[in-house]
Amino acid sequence: MQSFPVAAASFPMPLRLIGWSQRLRGEAIIVFLARLASVGFGLVFVFVTARHLGAGGRGEIVVAFTVAWATTHIADLGISTSGRISLLRPNGGVEPSDVVSLTVVLLPFQLVLSSVVVVVLSMTSLHLSHSLLVGTVVLSVATMMFNSAKSLFYGLRRYRDVLVAEACLAAFHLMALAVLLVSSRLTSTSAVAMMAVGYGVCSVWLVWDSGVAKHGLRSWRVTHWRQLVLDGLSPMAGGTAVFVALRVDRLLLPLFAGTHVLGIYSVALAIPEALRILPYSVGQVIADRGRSHIDTVAESRRHTRIFVVAHVLVLAIAALVGWVLLPVVFGTSFVESRDVLVIVVAAEAVLSIHLMHQALLVGFARPKGLGVPQVVGAVAVVALDLVMIPRWGIQGAAWAALTGYSIMALVSTVWTNHELRRMSA
Repeated sequence: MQSFPVAAASFPMPLRLIGWSQRLRGEAIIVFLARLASVGFGLVFVFVTARHLGAGGRGEIVVAFTVAWATTHIADLGISTSGRISLLRPNGGVEPSDVVSLTVVLLPFQLVLSSVVVVVLSMTSLHLSHSLLVGTVVLSVATMMFNSAKSLFYGLRRYRDVLVAEACLAAFHLMALAVLLVSSRLTSTSAVAMMAVGYGVCSVWLVWDSGVAKHGLRSWRVTHWRQLVLDGLSPMAGGTAVFVALRVDRLLLPLFAGTHVLGIYSVALAIPEALRILPYSVGQVIADRGRSHIDTVAESRRHTRIFVVAHVLVLAIAALVGWVLLPVVFGTSFVESRDVLVIVVAAEAVLSIHLMHQALLVGFARPKGLGVPQVVGAVAVVALDLVMIPRWGIQGAAWAALTGYSIMALVSTVWTNHELRRMSA
């Protein structure tokens, strides 16, 4: 995509905003719409399952998705990130077939890892059904497939194809959810199975559309596998750490307070987590343009600062609207979710600072340095969760998130400045 002239430092702020809009608007909007399709259905999914299955059923679904994404971050060894970075790098030598073939080889690892996790969960006090545990394993494999396929297309900067895939997937899931609801077959297990089928089919479609599958095994090369794995280890550690930081409360709350409390907590998180598509979308485009040598560090820094200010304003408005609408939309049984809404929205605002710095690292820093701030910040979040959730329950989870994300943002700021100075030296 053609880059546009950079506004001079002496230009007034309106012209700087125009330059920022011209520079990122097209790609960021496409990525945003792709994520919006996913999040839009996600909100419908949360609403329908919470109303129909209650807080307990909603909590079981949250556990299944937590396991699926946690194991995905580990089993793919960071290939979704290192592969995307390698494909974005001009004359990097890595082909799409290298990334796809390595991901296929790692799928059995995901199957084994998720199976071990659900066996451990079956021995806890959660009392999850055997069918739900099996569905969780299938969902885990399908999630890794879909996440890897999307990262492949993002690495090729085929944003429009991802948008089409996400829109079609959302439409399929919406129709399947309606069928389950009308036929009175909507359960935690059927909801998880429905999501797994959609992810699996869509990932196969994306890989086929990339052209990799048409060449079969002949296109498989092991030449770049070692470098992809080495470059992926730090992103894997960081991605796993930040996922644990964002999701460990979903595992601790049901253990100490029950799935009912987890269901209430997940509803409060629906608003800030839905708006998280904004920093993810803008941050991804900033990172991709930096790694492709389209934007400079100074330009990207300015983009991140403008975005954080705008995002805080959006979150503040969302908190006010959510305070009024949550009990109306979800029912009086979820009124307790308003008590933590303001706290988790404030935590989300702080988290956006971390996400913007992470975008700068992906765009300009060494792959081996990506995971450091995520790991350090995640340790703080997990420690706070372990101390505060058993004692204060849902309130403890919310305040642990705000405090932990603040530490993560601070570490990210310091580390990003260090890495960028090192790269420019």
